[in-house]
Amino acid sequence: MSKHNRASTVVAFTLFFAGFANPTHLSLAPPPALADQTDATKPPLAMPDGATDVQYDAEAGSLEFNSTKSVKALSEFYRNLAKTMGLEEQTSVINKDNMAVLNFTKGEKALNVTVMMMGDKAMVTADGSLLEGKSQTQADAKPAAPALVAIDKDGLPIPDGLGNMGSTRTQFSHAVNFSAPNSVADIVAFYRAELAKKNWKEDSAKIADDSADLKFTAPDGPATLSLKRNGDMTDAELTVSEKAKAAASPLAPKPGMVKLVFGNMSDNPADVVVGGKHVKMKPGQGAKAPDGPTLEVKPGDITVVSKNAKENFTAGPDEIWMVAVGPGGLMVVKQ
Repeated sequence: MSKHNRASTVVAFTLFFAGFANPTHLSLAPPPALADQTDATKPPLAMPDGATDVQYDAEAGSLEFNSTKSVKALSEFYRNLAKTMGLEEQTSVINKDNMAVLNFTKGEKALNVTVMMMGDKAMVTADGSLLEGKSQTQADAKPAAPALVAIDKDGLPIPDGLGNMGSTRTQFSHAVNFSAPNSVADIVAFYRAELAKKNWKEDSAKIADDSADLKFTAPDGPATLSLKRNGDMTDAELTVSEKAKAAASPLAPKPGMVKLVFGNMSDNPADVVVGGKHVKMKPGQGAKAPDGPTLEVKPGDITVVSKNAKENFTAGPDEIWMVAVGPGGLMVVKQ
């Protein structure tokens, strides 16, 4: 018997119970009223002790369970329960030892329960508007992420009202970064709208549900937007490379190449290996100014190895990267 096909336009509470030929008395405390219907997993209708195989669908307003109680005892249980709930009993012609029908109403609300004898157990089925509650999807639904409203931070747009935001500046680049509860798609849409206002040109985009990498041409030079979903938050960073400033610097690489600038912040000599080439530094060399050793390499994936550390990073053409050796290991920063 389907639990979805008994909903009636007539407000009714129908109860079918199959019980034993010699029912035993069911001793009960005063039955509770309907439970809190904000819980999508807890049936809002009280059940007798020992109910098993309980299945409740809040969205459909249906409940099923098995019981070893008799028809007479279960009928008494639900009549007493109906009184505490303020339900009015309607006339029913089915009230036998192996089947019982109880009809109840309460205003515009309805509840239908069917119980049939299945072997040595009674199968109880109920449905109706008095059983309806929030679906599990509705109960588990998270509040919508806040709308993204732009503010200016160091010349770059960033969403307002975030507790975790910051900015960085190197010799030839500046960036903003933050974490937000909004989806990757929401943040991509936010930046496409805001950067279009600044006349930035979008050059390429790789967008997935949990990450995104977009490249732009900005007035100051190339820019990148990187997004990564991290649990319930999305980490974002917008970086602008100041191409003209970098090109005018004596540290600028040859066209299409990458310039690595080394510095030793430790009190000991350092030896760093890049692509099989050794770069040796005296203690403190290049620590206070970019006057340490330099090395030009091809763009792509680059590995830097020192005595106690190893760093991997990806550099693009015409970029300048700082490689610093410190007491804690290696630090690689795009300039």
